Amino acid sequence: MKKIMKTITALLFMTVVLISCGERGPVGPEGPPGPPGPEILPTSFEFNASLTPGNNFEFFNEIPGDVEVFDSDVVIAFVFEDYIEEDDLEVWRQLPLTEFNSKGTVLIDFDFTMVDVRVFLDANYLLTASDGYEDMLIRAVHIPANFAAKMKPESLKAIQTPDELQQYLGVEIQKL
Repeated sequence: MKKIMKTITALLFMTVVLISCGERGPVGPEGPPGPPGPEILPTSFEFNASLTPGNNFEFFNEIPGDVEVFDSDVVIAFVFEDYIEEDDLEVWRQLPLTEFNSKGTVLIDFDFTMVDVRVFLDANYLLTASDGYEDMLIRAVHIPANFAAKMKPESLKAIQTPDELQQYLGVEIQKL
């Protein structure tokens, strides 16, 4: 009885192996498309930042509650530079921004987490009250990961204004 069971098991195993090694059949028709995913567009928000000795030359601004930032997302910050009235144009510069003065080099920079954006001064000398900035207008742009994945790091460096970023992404950046 044992021999018969072993023989039947071996035959079944060999049959399954031999049948599965045959030619593949034709590919079936493509299934129906799935529902579209949510469209998460880049958004921007603005805030005023003062960088003074009183706040250790750094300013934290919470990301608005209706902007959900994930670990894989990117935030880019710009500082308002000028307004050209004749052309009704705003001039923005991407951070970090390097300035040279008689004491050395000052860097206006930023970083971000999932909950806030920090703008700060960094210098190669001891900062004093005369190095501070009052009420700088900052525009932060949240770029979801699906857009950030399309961006090449070298292209990102070339983008200097929110309008150039909008053109590069090919979508309108929603202002909050």
